[in-house]
Amino acid sequence: MVRLFLVCVSWRWAVGRCLMCVLVLGAVPAASSAQRFLADDPLWEDPDRLDMPFPERRATNSRIGPLEFLRRSFAVPGTYTTPAQNKNTVGGVPNSSWYTNRHYRFGSTRAALRTGPNQEPPPSLQAQWRVTGVVSRGDLPRLVIRDATDRRFQLLFDAPAHPEMATGAAMIGSRLLHALGYNVPQHWLRRIQPRRLAPAPQDGPASSAIDSVLARAAQRPDGTYRTLITRIPHVARRLGPFRFRGTRPDDANDVFPHQHRRELRGLRVVAAWIHHSKLRPRHTLDVGVRTDGRRFVRHYLRDLHRTLGSAGARPKPAWSGHEHVLEVGRVVERIGTLGLSGGEWADEDSLGAPAVGRFGAKSFAPRQWRPEWPNPAFQHARPGDAFWAAKKICAFSRADLQAIVATARYSSPAVARHMVQALMARRDAIGAAYLRWGGGLDRFRVAEGRLTFTDLWARHRRFPDTLRRTVTWRVFDNQADTLSPVLHRDTTAQEAVPIVDYSAPHLRATLRTPTMGATHVFLRQHGTEGTRRRRVVGVEREGKGAASPP
Repeated sequence: MVRLFLVCVSWRWAVGRCLMCVLVLGAVPAASSAQRFLADDPLWEDPDRLDMPFPERRATNSRIGPLEFLRRSFAVPGTYTTPAQNKNTVGGVPNSSWYTNRHYRFGSTRAALRTGPNQEPPPSLQAQWRVTGVVSRGDLPRLVIRDATDRRFQLLFDAPAHPEMATGAAMIGSRLLHALGYNVPQHWLRRIQPRRLAPAPQDGPASSAIDSVLARAAQRPDGTYRTLITRIPHVARRLGPFRFRGTRPDDANDVFPHQHRRELRGLRVVAAWIHHSKLRPRHTLDVGVRTDGRRFVRHYLRDLHRTLGSAGARPKPAWSGHEHVLEVGRVVERIGTLGLSGGEWADEDSLGAPAVGRFGAKSFAPRQWRPEWPNPAFQHARPGDAFWAAKKICAFSRADLQAIVATARYSSPAVARHMVQALMARRDAIGAAYLRWGGGLDRFRVAEGRLTFTDLWARHRRFPDTLRRTVTWRVFDNQADTLSPVLHRDTTAQEAVPIVDYSAPHLRATLRTPTMGATHVFLRQHGTEGTRRRRVVGVEREGKGAASPP
C-alpha cells in the first residue's frame, strides 16, 4: 500500500494529483482530472522522505557489464525525448532526498560558500584520534578514525608527487556541488602530526599498518601531513552506491527513474564544469538516515578528490573528458589517420603545477565533454536540463569562486589564481553553450502589475539587452488546457512587461526572442474580490527549431 501511494505521488508530477486521489481516495470530481495547474503549484518539496524500512546494502563495486557498456557507448545523446519527470511546473527541482535548492534560488553569503556542507565541528585536536581501519579502496592512503566523541571520520592524504592536488580538488568540488544543491560529505582540511594517530585499543590496526599508510602520503617539511577529513552525518546504515538508471526496488520512496531526474541529467553539465570525468556509481553512496522519527534514504556524491585535475594519486590523463574509455569511432579514426587525429585536447592549458594536475579551459567544449564511462542519466539530458544546470553555474561570481578556492589552502597563490580563472572560463563557456534555450529568460515574478524577469543570456554573456522580443498574451483555460485567441501583442527590449488588464483565472504570456526560441509563462489570479493579484505558476521553454542535444 505504501508503494502504491508513492507511485501515485510520482504520477502527480507527471499527469496530476488527480490520479493519486483516484487510487488512494477512490473518487475525484471529473472536472479536476484535466487541470494542468493545481492549487499548490509550483511545488518545492518532494515527499520522498516518508518513513520506510532501510533497503539492503548494495555492493560498492557495482561494475558495468560488457553488454551494458557497449549499449551505453553506442547510445547517441540527444536522441531521447522523455522530459525530466521530477521537475515542477516552473521547471525547477523540488527539495528532496537527492537535492536541495541553495545558491541560485536563495543566494549564499561568502561565509556559507566557504562552510559548504559542514554542519558539525571537525574532530577535536585536543585528544588523540583512534584509528579503527585502513581503507584499501582507491590509490591514495586513507585511514578511518574515531574522535573523542566517538564520531567516525575518514582521513585522506595526498600522494607525494602531487601534494595538495587531491585534497584541494575535494575541498573545492564539495563546496561547488553543495552550493549547486547536491548532497556531499562534510570536508575539512587539517595539518596533523603522526603522533595524533593511535591504534584503537581493541580492533584497530597495528602501529606498523598506520606507519605504512603515512609512508605513502605527502609529508610537509615540518613533519606534518596535510589531511582531508570527511564525514557523512546522521548515518544509520551505509547502503552502497546508487545507479544512474532505473530506481531502487527496495526503496519505496524512490519512484522516479534516475535517468529521468533533472538533477542527475543536469549533473552532466556540472560534472563538465568541475571536470568530474571519472564519475561512476562507485563514487556515489546511499545512506539510511533517521530524522524526526522517520527512516529514509539520502543520496550522496562522494570521492570528490577526483574532480578538477585530480585522478587521485596522479593527474587525469589528457583524454579524460574528451572520450569514453573505449570509443570505437575514435579508435577507427586514429587507425585511418595513423594516429594523427583525435588529439586536439593534448594541448590543455593546465598550469603544470603538481597541485593542479590537468585542469584548464583552453580545449574545454561543454557540448563535447563526456565522462570516461558512459552515463545513462547524462545521455538522457535534454536542452531544458542543460539550461537548468547552466543558469545555476553562471550564478557564481568571481568573488564566489575566489572564496571557495581559498578553502583549498594552496601554498602557491599562482595555483589559486589558475583555479579561479579556469573555473570562470569554463563557467562562461557553459553559459555560451546552454543559456540561449527558450530565449535565456528566468526568475519570473509579478511586481506592481508587471511580469518581470532576468535575461540570463544578456547578463552572463555581458551583452546589453538590446534584443526586441515579442510578447503575446492569451487566456489559458486550466480545465481544458486550451488557449484563447490573442488578447494583446507587443515588442520590448526590457526585462519587465505590463500584464494585460483582463479578468480570467489564468493567463499565458509567450516571450519569443529572435533566433533563440520562446518561453511561455502561466499566471494565476488569486485573492478575494478587490485584492486579486497574479503569480507565476508555470514556465515552459522551447528552442529555435529542433531541440539540440546538450
